[in-house]
Amino acid sequence: MTTAIKDLFAQAEALLRQRDIDAAEKLLSDILSEDPKEPNSLRLLGVIRLGQGRPEEAISLLADAVNAAPDFHRANLDYARALFEGQQSQQASHILEPLCPVLHNAEAWQLLGNVRIELGDPEQGRAAFRKAAEVDPLRTRIAQGVRSLSQGRGRDAEAAFRGVLKENPDHVHALIGLATIAMDAGAVGDATRLLKHGQRISPHTDALWRGLARAHSERADYAAAKHAAERAVALAPGVADCWTMLGTVLASALDPEAARDAFRKSLELKTDQPRVMLSLGHVEKTLGNPQASEAAYSRALSHNPLLGEAMWSKADLKTYRFGDDEIQAMLAALKHKDTTEQDRAAFHFALGKAYEDRQAFQASFEHYGQGNAIKAKHEQFPLDDFNTRGADIRRATEQMQPPAKPTGAVTVPIFILGMPRAGSTLLEQILASHSAVEGTMELPHILNYSREIDAGPHGYPGALTVQSDDHWHALGHRYLEETRAFRGNKPFFIDKMPNNFPHIGLVAKMLPQAVFVDARRDPMDCCFSVFKQNFARGQTFSYDLDVLAGYYKSYITMIEHWQRVLPQRVLSVRYEDVVADLEGQVRRLLSHCGLEFEAACITFHQTKRAVRTASAQQVRQPIYASGVGHWRHYEPWLEPLKTALAGLKA
Repeated sequence: MTTAIKDLFAQAEALLRQRDIDAAEKLLSDILSEDPKEPNSLRLLGVIRLGQGRPEEAISLLADAVNAAPDFHRANLDYARALFEGQQSQQASHILEPLCPVLHNAEAWQLLGNVRIELGDPEQGRAAFRKAAEVDPLRTRIAQGVRSLSQGRGRDAEAAFRGVLKENPDHVHALIGLATIAMDAGAVGDATRLLKHGQRISPHTDALWRGLARAHSERADYAAAKHAAERAVALAPGVADCWTMLGTVLASALDPEAARDAFRKSLELKTDQPRVMLSLGHVEKTLGNPQASEAAYSRALSHNPLLGEAMWSKADLKTYRFGDDEIQAMLAALKHKDTTEQDRAAFHFALGKAYEDRQAFQASFEHYGQGNAIKAKHEQFPLDDFNTRGADIRRATEQMQPPAKPTGAVTVPIFILGMPRAGSTLLEQILASHSAVEGTMELPHILNYSREIDAGPHGYPGALTVQSDDHWHALGHRYLEETRAFRGNKPFFIDKMPNNFPHIGLVAKMLPQAVFVDARRDPMDCCFSVFKQNFARGQTFSYDLDVLAGYYKSYITMIEHWQRVLPQRVLSVRYEDVVADLEGQVRRLLSHCGLEFEAACITFHQTKRAVRTASAQQVRQPIYASGVGHWRHYEPWLEPLKTALAGLKA
């Protein structure tokens, strides 16, 4: 290479670092016009073509580079990658098998692992992946990042992974780590992009597929999530984490029997997994097996006595009663230096339930309060923003014309919404006992759509006044397609996401045939029941009684608005009325939905189906009145809530 060519090549490399690809390509082409066999330029131009998704051109350029310099190891490695991406794995194998022992390079071994798996030898492929990890010079820093992530030190983990990516932008495990952090922060799109980039580098790495399974689940695309989780299991059937992810996806997609099998397989492969035992307990609860659920939670605690979530899960069965030894164990765990904040909060909620069952209401209230205070430190609810958004929605829909319902046979979604702990699971169980109605779960789709619309050119609720009926009907069709995985062929199905109540106008535009049921409960009973529930996620307004009262009042305002602008569309059903007159309220509910009366709706507790909410055990029993006025046991400590809610009627 002459001095002039060296200078031009150095300039091309600098331009690539500055992401000026067009200018770099021109310089490399100039070099090759002067010296068509200059291997460095052939190799670099081939890498550019590969990055542009043009593998055939890359293969040609890199083959010329290797022919010009047979011992140019970097060119050989890039040539093998181009062959692999060009679906010529056998030819890539011929290069990599002798090259890897010579290079002893993590990238080379990783590529060989992918090639071997592509050629139908997964065992040898995994062996190559292990070799890649062994020789990775950045392995220690990746381990530090993973350790920081497991200990809840997200910033330290992010710094570690970003540091690795500065040195190697294609480091698969750094990409996976950063994607995990992004998903934990709710940035699912960013996580997906990182994982897709990793898949281009190493499409047969099971951890990438596990990450994608989680990302698809977060977006409620359970068909894609299931495919990704199953692919991870196929790639690494001996890795417990793959079975755990498959179980998690199947549980989220309301396939609890299959989820149970996956969790059991994970525990066969790796017995000491208390959180997988916890997941198994949740699935058993969904299936209506309280004894098996309780046993799984106890097993989790035997492996990790500081796992507060397992104690709370017992309490959340609603029918479980804690013994003296368990109460003492929880009090001791609260004092233990290694108990995490999340588990500390869960222990407080469980103790609140334990003392409530013993009618020690002051101690009970103190523990509920402490549990909520811990959670409020980490996640606060923006009540002012929520109220402002509600007011904006009401203004945008004040003159809303009730959409005409379609004629003919259509699938009818029934939206049960309102406050949590207001009897929505009871109403769902009543309706799902009807032969024409499918029960599903709290589907996140409408909330996801509202966020999508808000990120669009008109914002939300601005788009409600701008977009055409055809636009909204297309979104409604998308909703029906995306929820198909959760239901069969019955003409009606239930979406029980309570937080949909601000979006009734949006849903009415999307799905003119939709039915809306507002699950209503006495304000004090409802709010206090919310306060003492340790929600897994999403209900951050529940941590503070003042915020909770404000949220409840905003909910009432929104429902009254929808009942005014969409007359006859939103039926409020009071829990207390259902308790007092079950048959009368069932007939009223069915009539609102356009359904004929069926006696099975009265004996709803006999209906066999999966139930995923906190009331899963309660709706499998005949209706009872003990929840009515329950807040009065705590009245001395609820005066501020009582004052805030004064004048509101259920």
